[in-house]
Amino acid sequence: MIKKLLVALTLVSTMGLAQAAVLLQEDFNDVSALPGQGWVLDNQSMPPGLAPGWVQGNPQVFTAQSGPDDSYITSDFNVAAEGGLVDNRLFTPVFSLVNGATATFYLRSANSGATFADIVIYGYTEGSTDPLEFIAEMVATPPNEWTMYTITIGAQAGNGRLGFVHRQPQLTADYVGLDTLLIESNPPSQVPEPASLMIFGLGLAGLSLARRRR
Repeated sequence: MIKKLLVALTLVSTMGLAQAAVLLQEDFNDVSALPGQGWVLDNQSMPPGLAPGWVQGNPQVFTAQSGPDDSYITSDFNVAAEGGLVDNRLFTPVFSLVNGATATFYLRSANSGATFADIVIYGYTEGSTDPLEFIAEMVATPPNEWTMYTITIGAQAGNGRLGFVHRQPQLTADYVGLDTLLIESNPPSQVPEPASLMIFGLGLAGLSLARRRR
């Protein structure tokens, strides 16, 4: 009986382990499919330029961080007319914030920063696709190599979106890429869960049986 209880304890403790769940994973193999998956691509550049907004990566400029050479999403100076303002927005589908979340992604530019310096503003909203509603807004000036960035979101009720905005004067913009995005829920807080309570109960039962056998 004791052996059976030990086996049960092992199985239940495995069930009770707090694990991060994948909320969103995107490698940008097909940018044209993103709107149908809940992504929002919104080019608000003024005046608008020849490019439509965020598009599939161009491997002739640089290759993806991982996967096929063109499997990243990019924005460049052509989204705004010459002398205008680049304001190219990208928002993920909504994801749960109940346990909080940690997002990792890679950014890079096509230049060394000597002449141009692409700027990407990123953050999260409570479901909005308006950058004015960013919470914990951050600014990145990606180098000319893939670099990982991380954003951590605390637990709260409701859903959120992660957003990226390529925004700056058109004359200082060049070409920036985003790749390998992963959003995971944070492990739940250490509050006794049903599995944990079951472990406690089984432990007491095991002690009781051990005493009876003495």
